[in-house]
Amino acid sequence: MVNACLVIVFNHRYDKNIPVLERMYSGRFRHIYFLVPFYDGAHPNVIPVYESSNFFQSYFAQGFHRFFREEFTHYIFLGDDCVLNPSGLAAATDFIPGIIRFHEIKKQAWWHTFKGIDFFNNRKGAEIAKELPSREEAVSRFRKHGVEVQPLGIENVFGTETPAHKKWWSYFLFKQYYFRYKWKAYKKKGKIELPYPVAGSYTDILVITDATIKDFCRYCGIMAAAGLFVEIAIPTSLLLSSAKIMEEKELRLKGAALWDATAIEEVENRYGRSLSSLLNGFPAGQLFYHPVKLSKWKNDL
Repeated sequence: MVNACLVIVFNHRYDKNIPVLERMYSGRFRHIYFLVPFYDGAHPNVIPVYESSNFFQSYFAQGFHRFFREEFTHYIFLGDDCVLNPSGLAAATDFIPGIIRFHEIKKQAWWHTFKGIDFFNNRKGAEIAKELPSREEAVSRFRKHGVEVQPLGIENVFGTETPAHKKWWSYFLFKQYYFRYKWKAYKKKGKIELPYPVAGSYTDILVITDATIKDFCRYCGIMAAAGLFVEIAIPTSLLLSSAKIMEEKELRLKGAALWDATAIEEVENRYGRSLSSLLNGFPAGQLFYHPVKLSKWKNDL
């Protein structure tokens, strides 16, 4: 029997959204917790956490002893501006939207790749090497999930296009500095060998099973100490801790990540910025909308 705990993650402190979210989800979840940075209020189910939102994987490690219970079978982690389909999420295994392999990134650079290359050097004083599986063991665990760890070419790190805000010649020199000098120790046959396996993913919705939760949260804490950006830290922690991972492509329901203001406005207009209309008219085949800024919507639940 499924006994799911909902853990809502706040990147920033918006105390006014706590009662709104309780009304939205209390009909489906008996146990709801909130991870809120720097919270100093009295709500019994709000867990104060202390870290930059760029490393919110630390919230999971800090909050673990408050939200963990032996009777919970699943832990659903949901961003406070990510609205879940009212019919719920039926994932029997650990779930993450989709795993990004860094050696497949080419056209446009993703700057957080730098954090993965500098895995053991992002933060001084973080004695993490002995707390993680060996590199060989980590590669093996990734492979069990169908994720190969391959060397990175210059295009995987810097893309094949010059960013709009940079001049081509300065970007060329920038790339040469990192690829030929700063990361020289990682070079092998003209490519960068990652010092430790990493992967990427969208992280505003996760499902973690009871078999995985302890190790997952511990690895998240270690990844925070390592200074890894959250969208690297969480998928890497899950690949290291999980026996089986399901991705969105395997689900009937699909998520809707709204990447620009036009898409966000279209959803707001469709439902008249009414939370009641949104939840009652949620598309049957859709898993979530993100972002939904609750402060802009009518609280008419």
